[in-house]
Amino acid sequence: MSAEPRKSKRRDAEKKAEVALKEAEEEVVKAAKSVKREVKKVEKSAKGAGSKGPASVKPKGKAPEPAVLTRHETWMIARRGKGFSLGELAGAGITPRAALRWGVSVDHRRRSVIEGNVSALKHWNSRPSVAKSAETKTVELAEEVEGEAAAIVKEAEKAEKALKKESKKAATAVKEKVEKPKARQKKKDSA
Repeated sequence: MSAEPRKSKRRDAEKKAEVALKEAEEEVVKAAKSVKREVKKVEKSAKGAGSKGPASVKPKGKAPEPAVLTRHETWMIARRGKGFSLGELAGAGITPRAALRWGVSVDHRRRSVIEGNVSALKHWNSRPSVAKSAETKTVELAEEVEGEAAAIVKEAEKAEKALKKESKKAATAVKEKVEKPKARQKKKDSA
């Protein structure tokens, strides 16, 4: 038998081993990337759950209508206004951004503060059941997300260890396949 077929078989085996090793490395990289994506998603959702508090929860019910006082001949009358003034919102403990988000009309041009408007906003915004339920829900959600994140991290570590073991096994198998023919060839050459 000539040396040509043996060399071509060895080259084929080496190529197959290299391809298998590259595929194993690609799988490891792919799994690591997917694990990182999952961890980032969980961390992002945990940050979002932790930042939302009872202040960001819209109170139940329809927002109150603003009232303004206008002069009519010799007396003052109350009519519906375009929106609440910034002073009224501050008196009720509501930020203008939150008011706009909740659908409360805001009139930036008005400077007057009418106590009836402030009390109506305070009454509408003081929903203890909503605030407590939102606070407990955010705490529960944060705890749940933290538990999920820990579980995903553990799974990722296990998967990474398993992939490392598999890649080591593949590398040793490749080395054995490559080194055995070389050792045989050396024995034959020396003999």
